[in-house]
Amino acid sequence: MARPEQHVRLGAISHAHLSAISDVHVGTISTAVASLLHGPLRPARIVAATRYAVHLATGDRELPALAVVTRDAIRLPNALVLPFSSVDRPLDRNTPRGAATVQARFGAGSVVIGPVRFEPEASWTPPRVQDASSPPGAARLARVTALLEALAQPLPPPLAPRLTDLRHTLDADDASEVRRAAHALVGLGPGLTPSGDDVLCGSLLASRAWGGPLAPLSEVIADAARRTPLLSAALLRHAVRGECVPQAHAFLRALSGDGLALEPAVRELLAVGHHSGGDLARGVLAVGLSRACAAAGGRNDHPCQTTTRGSSGCPCR
Repeated sequence: MARPEQHVRLGAISHAHLSAISDVHVGTISTAVASLLHGPLRPARIVAATRYAVHLATGDRELPALAVVTRDAIRLPNALVLPFSSVDRPLDRNTPRGAATVQARFGAGSVVIGPVRFEPEASWTPPRVQDASSPPGAARLARVTALLEALAQPLPPPLAPRLTDLRHTLDADDASEVRRAAHALVGLGPGLTPSGDDVLCGSLLASRAWGGPLAPLSEVIADAARRTPLLSAALLRHAVRGECVPQAHAFLRALSGDGLALEPAVRELLAVGHHSGGDLARGVLAVGLSRACAAAGGRNDHPCQTTTRGSSGCPCR
């Protein structure tokens, strides 16, 4: 915990030296990125700061981003989680002007941002979608399709045809076509996690959980760091390994009929970001529908007979 007499403003440290540590906070580090803190201190670069999180570029190929987040932030799989809230200590206070010159490092068991050192006193394990059970049935897929159409932010116009293309390639089960359609999604849309990346992230998680086309989807993220914001590229790499935010994990479990009721799980996922939760859900749904259609064949429980024909959820129209 921070010393009570020290209320440090991260954004007011642009001229501070790393050797002059003025405060120390303890937190819990994700096991997915704990290895970054091994070895000597290495330089990092602040790529984004909000009241909830400071995102650092690490220079590591497999773990390119490390987040320092408040306890009320979305718990990203690459996060060091602090014990205080964004209301108590917003992490972006005065940061926009000074962030480019704030010195940051990681290693030697800590993360250092200006004169503030963050030390993990324990670790936490991000949820992995391998814990999800069997692929969802037609009725659950139809229910999620209806919920997304009613509750989710609409897809940005450039995304709709790209998502439709991905759905058709998944249904055709052609690895080269899946790779092509997925490649077209990388970096598509604005923000730290563009909509195209969120869709791809959902498809990766669903493929990891339910046996979808993980290999061709994974191949397209090899050069993602050159085509999309660093945070998004990092989260795509975590998704390949099945690591995700708790809301995504709960959603996949609910779709499989194991865990939270379906509608609350959808609503919790939709609360992630302005559009990210809905876009991620659409990526999950695309793979779920393709798996269900392949399994059902011409039977009466084929998803096309329980989803609205021509709706955005069915790839078989």
